[in-house]
Amino acid sequence: MSDLRYQQQTYELRGLIFEARKRLRAGWPEDVYREGLVQIMRDRAVPVATKLRKTIFHRGIEVHLFECDVMAWDLIILELKALPYSTITSAHFAQLINYLKCWNKHLGLLVNFGSTYADIQRIVWDEPQLNLAEHYDAINPLLNDFDRACLDRIRQHIMTIGQQYGLGYSEVVYRRIAAIEMQYNGLCCEVDVEVPAKLGARLLQCYKSDHLLIENRYLLSVRSLLDHPPAYDFARMKTYLNSLGLAFGLIVNFGKKELQIYGVNPD
Repeated sequence: MSDLRYQQQTYELRGLIFEARKRLRAGWPEDVYREGLVQIMRDRAVPVATKLRKTIFHRGIEVHLFECDVMAWDLIILELKALPYSTITSAHFAQLINYLKCWNKHLGLLVNFGSTYADIQRIVWDEPQLNLAEHYDAINPLLNDFDRACLDRIRQHIMTIGQQYGLGYSEVVYRRIAAIEMQYNGLCCEVDVEVPAKLGARLLQCYKSDHLLIENRYLLSVRSLLDHPPAYDFARMKTYLNSLGLAFGLIVNFGKKELQIYGVNPD
């Protein structure tokens, strides 16, 4: 399918978006622009639905409720923003990709009404093939037989998640699914792990991290939609491993093109 898919519909939508911004002018919150745009679309007989909701469940447990702003022709999802002092960021792109994946659509428009004109970014989404890349050199010398068996179970559960859900969701979604999957399969999994921040022997505070602690032995960080985890993720993991007195951890990235698993030691 060409990246110029739905070209005529996109051209029409761009015109309606610019019209909404021109008629409403600057200074309104996002919901005003959404209501104005939807009204203009209906006046032009464009099939439109707004504030659609869809919930993901895993093992019968609610994972996440998605709500997209606008869908046109049951084909194109529009995510609307009103950002007067900032621009569209990678987090906004990731949010729209989440919606495209959840509703199984292939084209989205990310629109910022808050700038001096309507800024429109076009996002094409095609589900990538799930490839696996594993990197365990940093922890292999530390593993005993028990650890290898347990980490193999964790790896299998991560693979199950990748095979069932593919790539494209946010790390919040994958983290929640991972916790449910580990617990369902009999592994102890603690969420929102508290990590003690110490200055020497003095406890400053207990910081609530977004990591998972599995079997009270393995720290797990879940990322998504990255080419690869940044160096900071590895440095942070090492800090937390040292603070918690753990031997190693895993960073899992449900990335842009592949599922990546990295072993991390505290050194």
